Amino acid sequence: MTKIAVLIFCAWALMPTANAGTESGKTHLITLKAGKLDSGQLAYQMVSHKIRDASGKLEDITNRYSTEPTIPGPAIVMTEGDQAEVTLEHGIKDSNEPVSIHVHGVHFKIDSDGTMKVFNHVADQAAFPGKPYTYKWTAAPGTAGTWPYHDHAFGNPMLGAEDKGLYGTLIVNPKGGKVMAMVDGQMKGVDIKDIKREFVLWMHETTFWGTEINHLANRQVPLWTNPTLGAREGELVRFHVIGIGTAFHTFHLHGHRWLQPGTTHLVDTVNIGPIVRESFVIKAGEGVGPGPWHYHCHVLQHMQSGMMGGFRVIE
Repeated sequence: MTKIAVLIFCAWALMPTANAGTESGKTHLITLKAGKLDSGQLAYQMVSHKIRDASGKLEDITNRYSTEPTIPGPAIVMTEGDQAEVTLEHGIKDSNEPVSIHVHGVHFKIDSDGTMKVFNHVADQAAFPGKPYTYKWTAAPGTAGTWPYHDHAFGNPMLGAEDKGLYGTLIVNPKGGKVMAMVDGQMKGVDIKDIKREFVLWMHETTFWGTEINHLANRQVPLWTNPTLGAREGELVRFHVIGIGTAFHTFHLHGHRWLQPGTTHLVDTVNIGPIVRESFVIKAGEGVGPGPWHYHCHVLQHMQSGMMGGFRVIE
């Protein structure tokens, strides 16, 4: 073997394998249920979420979630290196139609794609009444980010009912524990553990649908439509803005600007299309102080239809 070949072989041997990072990661054992709201809309509900660490110890975090189905569905938070086993139960009243979960961003095998055999030519990957279905995901290195999950089976044709409310958020935090942000006028890595609140805002047609992940109370709070958000001045806050449906939007937050992911550019407005997402960290009130700051879609017709809310920063 030549010296060059030896060097190449050694470099290859030191590279992480496809399973690297998962051996010491945690396993999320999750049960979700698809149900129907009184409004007729469909929604996912968290039934159980337990986390098993490398030693086999289980932590039950189910009480962090709402006990009811919500739009958007529960925000699932993982870290690079983690795995998830997500079991979906069918709880949609007066319906025998299949319902599923298709996730973006993370790794999974074809049997966890969340589609029907008519499309994937392998098998039906959905829950039926009395017959749950389990999906397996791997948050492999490189999958950090904010990702959507949604139904891909309900309805006719069997393409999914995300437009009826069956969608939610998967947040994969980087294994290093930091995300880049512009804070105090400097671009820096922010410790995720220092983020006090996270706001998940889905832009659907002419309405915002929201969830707060409150790390101070260790709870997720459903915010429903066009919500007023709140933070104390100086708190680090992370926004996750995602589009769904058929419309294209322009998200604008008054008085604040953020580091556009993957760049050194500061922005205060971003274009959001269907399943396009933007995640960013701000320091509440930085440079502008407390106040009832406005956020909205900057597409005029959407704004005129009420697609707006408030970001209240208090002292």
